[in-house]
Amino acid sequence: DVFYRTLKGVRTAFQIGGMTVLIVTPLALLLGLTAGYYGKWRDDVITYIYTVLSSVPGILLQIAMVLVLGKGIIQICLALGITRWVGLCRMVRGETIKHREREYVRSAKALGVTDMVILVRHIMPNLLPVVIISTTLGFSNLVLSEAILSYLGVGVPDNVGSWGNMIDAARDELARDPVIWWNLAAATGAITGLALSLNLFGDALR
Repeated sequence: DVFYRTLKGVRTAFQIGGMTVLIVTPLALLLGLTAGYYGKWRDDVITYIYTVLSSVPGILLQIAMVLVLGKGIIQICLALGITRWVGLCRMVRGETIKHREREYVRSAKALGVTDMVILVRHIMPNLLPVVIISTTLGFSNLVLSEAILSYLGVGVPDNVGSWGNMIDAARDELARDPVIWWNLAAATGAITGLALSLNLFGDALR
């Protein structure tokens, strides 16, 4: 039973991580490219938005959003996606500011190429390696966030397999005599293994 619940937690972790990445990456690319390439008032507005978001503790904002949206995998993905795009957006903005002054961008502008084509065909391909590495390294943080939310009781429903739910259920089991430790060990071991493997994979990509 413990092994079965651990495997169901793997599915939940990849569902939440994958769907959240699909929310975070396009949003961060769109806002980061816009702020870095155009600058001026667009940059000021986007910078103000992610500065306000980053000033609020992420876990508190995620808990508040889950309580508003309701418990469920899709709701958690929305809450994580809305709160986790800031770091990637800031990095994309900085890289775009650096690339917009390069010779190939100036040459494209001199030839009359539109801004959209410059962003899609010239700047974005140079940002993809950095985005892929950042997304891979951030995937494990998304898995950890889901486990924390489920442990606090605001994550996925109890009937959905989750490592956070396993750790939450293990709190009462640890107070028994003899101690029932295998639920806690299986969940923490799975989280550690997944996070470590993803971090090693991200370092290899880097």
